[in-house]
Amino acid sequence: MARQSSGVKSFYFLDKEFFYQVKNIKSLRLKLNEKGEFHLSIPNFCSLEKAREFLSQNEAWIQKTWQNFESKQKNINENEIYFLGKKYLLNLNENFKKTQILKGEIKSASKEDFEKFLRMNAKIIFSFYLQKWSEKTGLHYTHLSIKKMKTRWGSCNHKKGYINLNLKLLEKSLKAIEYVILHELAHLKFPNHSKEFYGFIFEFMSDFKDREKMFKISFK
Repeated sequence: MARQSSGVKSFYFLDKEFFYQVKNIKSLRLKLNEKGEFHLSIPNFCSLEKAREFLSQNEAWIQKTWQNFESKQKNINENEIYFLGKKYLLNLNENFKKTQILKGEIKSASKEDFEKFLRMNAKIIFSFYLQKWSEKTGLHYTHLSIKKMKTRWGSCNHKKGYINLNLKLLEKSLKAIEYVILHELAHLKFPNHSKEFYGFIFEFMSDFKDREKMFKISFK
């Protein structure tokens, strides 16, 4: 059984963990905190058996309260986004004239307007780093394509000189984005993941392994 702090113990009821603490109070009290944890305060004269009976009597309230919590969390998660490595709450309102970034919040009129904002920024940021690393490495691409990709952060057609970058890269930090761009440019010279390929990247970006750790899925 879990134990949060001194005097706090837990037991399971309705397949959920209930944390409880014995206190000098007159009646049983139950609440659900912001973390989604049920906490039960039990009078020192009350047994655990009585506490379980109390939960049984309030089963409908427990189920309803939990469903409301899950619904609220789902809405919060759907509106939470990452932009350049920082988390924001996306606020969509048709009265907003343009997409704006404020402290902890991005305001936009609609999902369509927000995507236009993302694509505009992606083109600016990706083009900047592509030009920077093309000049440094002497490797030149012929075309940039910004796409929504499910399994890759980027790809390269080394024969045609095409670079494809995932729009979702904007969720990552600038250092992470910069690494992906150098990674794909390097494929213009090395169309594989050989030792020479990574040696080439190391020459220009000695901390590339640390930057690579910023991603949860591997490159393909």
